[in-house]
Amino acid sequence: MAEKRKMVLVVGLGRFGLSLCEKLAAMGQYVVGVDADPAKVEAVADIIALAAQLDATDEDALIKVGAKEADIAVVTIGENIEASILATTIIKGFNIPLVVARAQTALHARVLSRVGAHRVIFPERDMGQKVAEQFVHPWLSSFSQLPGGDYLVGEVMPLREMLGKSLAELDFRKKYNAMVLLFDRKGSRFLPSADTVINKDDLLLIAGKKNDLDKLLLAIEEEREREGNGA
Repeated sequence: MAEKRKMVLVVGLGRFGLSLCEKLAAMGQYVVGVDADPAKVEAVADIIALAAQLDATDEDALIKVGAKEADIAVVTIGENIEASILATTIIKGFNIPLVVARAQTALHARVLSRVGAHRVIFPERDMGQKVAEQFVHPWLSSFSQLPGGDYLVGEVMPLREMLGKSLAELDFRKKYNAMVLLFDRKGSRFLPSADTVINKDDLLLIAGKKNDLDKLLLAIEEEREREGNGA
């Protein structure tokens, strides 16, 4: 059964808002984007379902574009903190199930939480931290973080010591502190059982904590380097 298409209201169409609109539209969501700058509205008009030039602190204008019907609202206004807070306050009054607001500072974040934002984000800070982590842990770029914790999920190639052995023989979960979710065998994906044997060309979709995966991925990387050097 296909997931219900969500209506997402994006308030502020700067670089972050534009990127958000593009991704949401590509994922098949019904996106309404608003901004006071006509050039920014024009830039996104052909990408999303509805783009409107309006003042996000104007409650009536937001209602006219259907803001009350949104499943999710994201206030991406950055530099104008007053407008960000006012828009978030108005939108929270619409009883939208999820209101997300972008903050510039810790104080800004506290105020946004106080006026009712369900979630406050720091895109620049979060991206900086993510890029820094990828410098130290290059493998992170191919993994995704699961919501609500420090667990990651991604695909890996098996170590030589895994080949020809079943998940039960390896006691995979205990040995590597990770869980195998799926096997990809020559492009065909399937759920493994304890008796599933790992082959050389398999790809394993695994989940685990970053520190544990770091050890496993380092071992895989070192083994690939040795093989590349003919060791």
